[in-house]
Amino acid sequence: MSRLDDLFAALGELDAAVEGSKATSVRLPEALHRAAQLATDLGMDESFTAATSQALTDRIVAFARREALAQHFSRFPADRPQLAAVAHRRARGTDHPAVHHPELVDDVAAWVEHKVPDWSVSGAVDATVDLVLGYVEMLAARVGVERRASA
Repeated sequence: MSRLDDLFAALGELDAAVEGSKATSVRLPEALHRAAQLATDLGMDESFTAATSQALTDRIVAFARREALAQHFSRFPADRPQLAAVAHRRARGTDHPAVHHPELVDDVAAWVEHKVPDWSVSGAVDATVDLVLGYVEMLAARVGVERRASA
């Protein structure tokens, strides 16, 4: 079993773990501790422990997912999706400008894939798709496009 498999197994145990917590000591920047305490007081979570546990869980799940995708695409390069296809799927069913400007998605994705050819194996799939959709949103809004004054 690989260390990534061990990581997924540990994450899988979280859902079944009703009891069994481990006390730990973590040094946090004072401002982060204060912010977490205030957010908890405002109702983000029922306790500081629940808030920090959920935040750490979310981060580890995202990391494990990125690593699994990167390993899979490294082993099976033919499975690598086209960036445009992933961006189109992410935007589908939303009101994102990419839905109404598919040609922009294709153009931006091609440009980003040229600049970042290893996007799918680097562990940066989500960030790369976000980059594409961000550029599409700006271009659809004509941000940075010179406009002529209307007469």
